[in-house]
Amino acid sequence: MRTTRVFDAANRLARATGMRARIRLRPGGGYRVDLALPQGLPVENQLLVLEALAGADRYGHHYTDKAQSVWAEYDKEQEEPRSEQL
Repeated sequence: MRTTRVFDAANRLARATGMRARIRLRPGGGYRVDLALPQGLPVENQLLVLEALAGADRYGHHYTDKAQSVWAEYDKEQEEPRSEQL
């Protein structure tokens, strides 16, 4: 189930950074996870963040001189076509 992937990723991001991940519904369906990154995050934790983002349909990184954040988007789950049994 796709929502399980979303909550799992948000949990992994939160554990890797010590920050709170926010989950929002996207307007066309699906979910978006946003997370502010703390300064000085150890390399090991940065790799855990990348692992968590890798399962998303899309992800990215925003940064300014004062703050950094990552985001991940998960598309709306499509129903599997039914196979007809004869």
